[in-house]
Amino acid sequence: MYKGFKVIDGDGHMYEPVDMWDRYVEPEFHADRPIIDRVWERALLTYKASEHIPGDQFAGALRAKTLTQDIPVRFTHGYNNWWSVESRIEDMDRVGWDLQVCLATNAQVAMTVSFTNAPLGAALSRAYNNWAYEFCATNPDRLKFVAIVPGGNIEEFVKESRRAVGELGAVSLQMPKPVDGTWWHQSDYDPLWEAAEELDFPLSLHGGGPGGPQSSDRYNQLDGAFRALSQAIGFPFENMISIGHFMYGGILDRFPKMRISILEGNAGWVPFWLNRLEKCCEGRQSVFFDETPLKATPQEYFARQCYVAADADEPSIGFVINYIGDDNIIFNTDYPHPDAPAPEEPVPNMLEQPISNESKKKILWDNSVGLYGPRLLSGRN
Repeated sequence: MYKGFKVIDGDGHMYEPVDMWDRYVEPEFHADRPIIDRVWERALLTYKASEHIPGDQFAGALRAKTLTQDIPVRFTHGYNNWWSVESRIEDMDRVGWDLQVCLATNAQVAMTVSFTNAPLGAALSRAYNNWAYEFCATNPDRLKFVAIVPGGNIEEFVKESRRAVGELGAVSLQMPKPVDGTWWHQSDYDPLWEAAEELDFPLSLHGGGPGGPQSSDRYNQLDGAFRALSQAIGFPFENMISIGHFMYGGILDRFPKMRISILEGNAGWVPFWLNRLEKCCEGRQSVFFDETPLKATPQEYFARQCYVAADADEPSIGFVINYIGDDNIIFNTDYPHPDAPAPEEPVPNMLEQPISNESKKKILWDNSVGLYGPRLLSGRN
């Protein structure tokens, strides 16, 4: 708690231990597990390239010379203690975070592998989710995790989603890109949406798209300022495309109880994008929309099923509230990623926003409870 406000960080991150794959990958897949090539500032891992494992994880980002240099200073306590549970809780206590939802960092390689070796990708997903469960279970009233899933095989995708949520208590799953040649709106994915409604968990958009090339891929081979441009594009643009696809593709019509979290791409784009989507399906630009009319407007879909994470220091939060209200915005820190703010900064920054205390209360706590559901508060006293 900070100055009377309860705080949920709706999008923090893990730095997985260097021996996670050695300890958690099942014996039959052990020979093909990722082997670490280098550890960057005790945080980011690159792997030895093999038949199954890409060796260039974070390669583009790591070409930025300043990417990791501030980690030991900005996150000193976590860094000095190799990102232990204890160091995370001590940081949370120090800055007033009551609860944190944690996403994978290095383990996202499992989702990549699943597209070329589906069984191995599924095994790596299980390994990470088992580790994340044990990590969070040491302090279950303070830490919850978002599962990763093997997107390269829909059957394995759904199977691990149900296991991670139903058995391990994951509060969400991170959406990977779809199987090559497919799109999320196709009926192949209906079992996933059905599971999300049945088990009552949200799907987390975290810079992955609904099909086709990623918008930031065109800059992957360029450095300098273009590396920054790739980062500026990637998360918000892909998240915008994805949520538009859920709306226009009819998924939210067919699965009206399913919830979507839109993470790490700011919130300021929401008024523009919802208005743009609305104009293109029933306004002056609807000359392009020759399908069955949507059952609701983009703004109505958003209000009913979508939540967006706002950075505490972005200047447009008040404008977003003016357009969509204050029920669908959550607080996030991205702790302890290289481009995240120092832990001391986000909550004071949010409290300095020119919005009402009621809106701050909703953003800092209430809305994340609505998004993630009762699993988020399970284990709390």
